Amino acid sequence: MDKPLNVVVLVGSTSVPEQVFRSAFGDVPPANVFSRVSGRAVTVSLVAQLPAAPELELASSHVLAPRRTPLLDRLLAKLPVARLEGSLRTSPLGRLLLSLGPTDPSKVYWRAVRADPQAMAMLSSADVLLAADLPAVRTAWHFLHSGRVPSAYFGLQAAEKVFAARFKVAAPAE
Repeated sequence: MDKPLNVVVLVGSTSVPEQVFRSAFGDVPPANVFSRVSGRAVTVSLVAQLPAAPELELASSHVLAPRRTPLLDRLLAKLPVARLEGSLRTSPLGRLLLSLGPTDPSKVYWRAVRADPQAMAMLSSADVLLAADLPAVRTAWHFLHSGRVPSAYFGLQAAEKVFAARFKVAAPAE
């Protein structure tokens, strides 16, 4: 018997994980969806900003620990960045400034994951990373391009199609 495919889902926003999964799969647990379309055993784990409900039937779930905000983020948070964002986006220096701080959720999530040894271990053990939302894409990209995971995808609905095409186990010949 093959070992189960280890899927780790990343939710980088502060969305409630159940809502993210429910919008993609309804009330069916994610492991059941991926097992059904791939024809093989699948375990699903989660790394998110908020805790997940037991009804998701996850193999494991890790909530990123709140940590002290870096100095640059604290300084940028004091500035009226939201009001300045439109004008900052028009210059290369302004875009760089926006990409460094709290206005870029993907970098904030990536730094939180990088600072959390348990999250790093979970992601490194994955066969497949699924970025469920835009803030999680940078983290999945870093892991894929550093060679720490064999594959990574964006979007839970797209992942269902990928699993059907890429991870399907052929039925034994009779």
